[in-house]
Amino acid sequence: METRNIENTEAFEGFAQDILRILPQKETSSVLALTGDLGAGKTTFTQALAASLGVKEHVVSPTFMIMRSYDTTHEYFQKLVHIDAYRIDDEEELRVLNIPTLLEDPHNLICIEWSEKVPSVIPKDALHITIDIASDNTRVVTYGTKD
Repeated sequence: METRNIENTEAFEGFAQDILRILPQKETSSVLALTGDLGAGKTTFTQALAASLGVKEHVVSPTFMIMRSYDTTHEYFQKLVHIDAYRIDDEEELRVLNIPTLLEDPHNLICIEWSEKVPSVIPKDALHITIDIASDNTRVVTYGTKD
């Protein structure tokens, strides 16, 4: 696992670009499993990632809708799928999202906030990103795969 200090929104943008560079092109979707307390910066990171992918829409947390998807202008990842599992009490609630189909498409980049609440849908090769609040302006980000 790697660790990085994030001091401001611009640093999140640089971090998002670095994440895009290290993600391999593969035969299934790429999943970013995000964890961290309320207000840690999970959505801020996803917004920075969306900007790096060329998403034109304003990206907001899908807390009440559970999932939003955005078309990108990225050469490989054509769709950003943003899932917020905060309100999920039972993983069975995700069945209507048809996650297995989403996971099959190699051109999907899927960000799952509160991923610890839905461990059965997180692939073994997911990139885990934990965002911890160090101070009002500083976040400590730990990231890597679990294998």
